[in-house]
Amino acid sequence: MRKLAFLALSFYISAILTNCHNGHSHAGHDHEHGHVHSEYEEHHDEDEDHDHHHHDHDDDDHDDHDDHDERKNNSEDRKSNVANGHSHTEDFHNDDEEGHKKHEGEVHLNAADIKKISTETAAFSEFSHVIVATGEILPTTKGEASVVAPFSGIVSIASGVTMGGKVNAGQVLFTISTNVGEASDLVEKATIELEAARREYERDLKLSEEMIVSKKELNECKERYEQAKVKHANLASKISSGKATSKSQIAGFVKSINVSDGAFVNAGEQLAVVSQNDKLMLQVKLPQRYHKSASSIKTVKFRTAYAPEVFALDKMDGRQVSQAITTADGGYYIPLLFEFKNINNVMSGTSVECYVVTKEKKNVITVPNCAIAEDQGVAQVFVKKHEDAFKKQFVTLGETDGERTEVLSGLRSGDIVATSDVARLHLASSSNAIPAHTHNH
Repeated sequence: MRKLAFLALSFYISAILTNCHNGHSHAGHDHEHGHVHSEYEEHHDEDEDHDHHHHDHDDDDHDDHDDHDERKNNSEDRKSNVANGHSHTEDFHNDDEEGHKKHEGEVHLNAADIKKISTETAAFSEFSHVIVATGEILPTTKGEASVVAPFSGIVSIASGVTMGGKVNAGQVLFTISTNVGEASDLVEKATIELEAARREYERDLKLSEEMIVSKKELNECKERYEQAKVKHANLASKISSGKATSKSQIAGFVKSINVSDGAFVNAGEQLAVVSQNDKLMLQVKLPQRYHKSASSIKTVKFRTAYAPEVFALDKMDGRQVSQAITTADGGYYIPLLFEFKNINNVMSGTSVECYVVTKEKKNVITVPNCAIAEDQGVAQVFVKKHEDAFKKQFVTLGETDGERTEVLSGLRSGDIVATSDVARLHLASSSNAIPAHTHNH
């Protein structure tokens, strides 16, 4: 009995050692050392003491062990992915990130909003060299007229007359009451003087016929009579019921009013200044470093503080009338004077920003100033990428003529640029920025 037990134990140990030595799994399983199944069968046939039934049972256990290891490895991989925030494959995740990059910075709009946006196709063209300077609008040499008091008296400002208001030639601006002080009853006094001069002249005329009054004396008397008539007619035309009027000699606008309503004024005192605005002067203060360019000026554009548009002298019958050969009052600029027809209601006395247009550049891409936005100090435009999408494009800018600006880089010929609703596109591109991608889904 002991012998049988010893033989069974020996057989069991021999079978285990044989399996470990060969290091393989049965039919269809991977072999650790690259053995094919036929080699295993030859070795199995040589072992006369091998129990086939027990060997089959051990192979099944080994298969179950391999399946268990594979399931364990898959489980550990899934746990690793969950620990890293993944619940999907890495390939899908990469495709998702590429989709985000593809549309990053684009603003998508519906068909109705797209139609509201004006566009312009970028193209190479000529663009003039521009010098930015300051300037001032001035009246012409014959463009101002003083309004004075014709008589002494109490002044009253006419209704509707205000600073900056428009006036017509011959319009009454002030009324003066002459029935005060020594100027009282001027017309009556002139009438008395006229009657006295008339009687004296008629008397001397009769005496001259009798040779009592010389011809010279008669002529002097006649002259005094004529002067009395002119004075009377003048006063009668300007004074009615003790009041005189003061009128503007030119059409324009009231530049200044120098008296207060109800104040006493003397004859000849300046009451107001009227400036005509049919023609005006533009004084450009050209920096000294551009003095060589003063002889090649094509036109000048300017912008006022109270109007958004840019005015061009070549469209306002402008012409240069003078160019100083020295700087103004020892300053740092050269004054250039231009005259133009005021067809845009520009006001005299205002300061302006000037764009002096000189020689032309060729093959330059420009965009309207309204197409340019700014993002943290960097210029940008919006380029149409699809039928329903615009994308912001950062650009480097060059010179500007007040209406268009040169683009040095960032745009190509053929790009379609938005020229309206740019502020709305800029706001939309900022609010629709894609947030940083996370791995939690």
